[in-house]
Amino acid sequence: MQTLKELFYSISATNVVDIGIITCLMYFILVWFRGTRAFQILATLLGMGLFYFFASGMGLILTSVLFQYLGAAIILVLVVVFQPEIREMLDRASPIRFLRGTYQTDINPDTIEETVRAVADLARYRVGAIMVFQRLDKLDNLILKGKTLDSLVSSEALTMIFQKTSALHDGAVLILGDRIKAAGCILPLSKKEELDPQYGTRHRAALGLTERSDALCVVVSEERGEVSLMERGVITAYRKKSEFREALAKGLTHVKSIQQDSATGLMALLRSNWRLKILAFGIAALLWMVIVGPQRSELGLSVPIQYTNLAPGMEITGTWMDRIDVRLRGSQSGLANLQPGSVRAVLDLSGVVPGLNFFRVSRKNLQVPPGVTISQIRPSDLQLHIETALVKKMNVVPTVVGALPDNTRITVAPAEVTVRAIQDDLKKVVSVTTEPVNVLELRSRGRMTLPVVVKPDGLRIDSIDPLQVIISLEAEQP
Repeated sequence: MQTLKELFYSISATNVVDIGIITCLMYFILVWFRGTRAFQILATLLGMGLFYFFASGMGLILTSVLFQYLGAAIILVLVVVFQPEIREMLDRASPIRFLRGTYQTDINPDTIEETVRAVADLARYRVGAIMVFQRLDKLDNLILKGKTLDSLVSSEALTMIFQKTSALHDGAVLILGDRIKAAGCILPLSKKEELDPQYGTRHRAALGLTERSDALCVVVSEERGEVSLMERGVITAYRKKSEFREALAKGLTHVKSIQQDSATGLMALLRSNWRLKILAFGIAALLWMVIVGPQRSELGLSVPIQYTNLAPGMEITGTWMDRIDVRLRGSQSGLANLQPGSVRAVLDLSGVVPGLNFFRVSRKNLQVPPGVTISQIRPSDLQLHIETALVKKMNVVPTVVGALPDNTRITVAPAEVTVRAIQDDLKKVVSVTTEPVNVLELRSRGRMTLPVVVKPDGLRIDSIDPLQVIISLEAEQP
């Protein structure tokens, strides 16, 4: 619990930004891999991370070290195994694609109508077909292109390509905008185990592509003559031509609608997939605690000692230490943000007795900011000599330089002062006087304010009340 408390207090504004960026990255990764085998692998890695953090918090050193090195090896393996997926994800997240706009021009209504007419004819005669409509995501790394065509989309062209006598009928057609770019394309198969057995290889291929990209796929079943539209890994079957036409038009103009209403899209993005967003934040926070949290640093400081609660009438005599050296442990940001005076030692003198007193300086005597701990104190043993202080009232006898005029005298106000000092020094006080008073200057000014001086010099005087007295020259009464 102490470790979690230290981590919490060591979080700075920079760490918050860091966690926020990683949260966004984790969210896009989870959305990208959701529903695939990679998502299960990510969940396994998350579980291993939680176990590592638990082992580290419990002080299981061997387990923590093994999991730390195992985690580094697993990350390296994942980068190699999922290299295509990572490349596709980076391409999708690239800001260049948003700066330069969509990858396709606006879909012509005639293109949609030609596609619907071709699909209806193929379904009527139960001719199997796969049509891929490329949207924002590039598909070069996902599909194996067959024959490059680059022809205008028409019902006749699509129908001829998928005839059984055609050399290109086994593959998929790639459509970009209003043109057929390629035919006979090979698509990646979906690995969903819960897929309905009625769906064959065509459906699994189209589903696999939509799981890895935002492509829109149309599949015509050869066995049932059924028309299916696939988007984001979801299969929707249509029996009415009007419903299919509406869904296809909506899917092909989806990119345009997002660009035209970016504010609405942003709000929808914030509200959607909230469970994945929470999971992404949890992963980012866990990564920060595992990677950044253990990066503890140490710093040596000379801190002041504050002596408190010394009883009235007692004084510290002789020599005493006013600073000690300590070593602090904490996060790099926490130690770097230490302010002067934020670390100090406080020693309670409420229980001292006259004479030599010994003290043990421990961690409870030091005040440190949250998230910072004390690893060493030097010296940890201190000694103080305490003496009882006494108070004595004494007359002030001014020091006069020069001869006083006849029938005059010097008066002092107040005539006595209170001297406070330790018992031994107070016994040595011979007299209390003032700085030298020049008679000529006193006659010209009438009165002077001078500080009080205790004789002999060099005594440790705690206080003199008052510190100054008024010297006056007055005529003597007859």
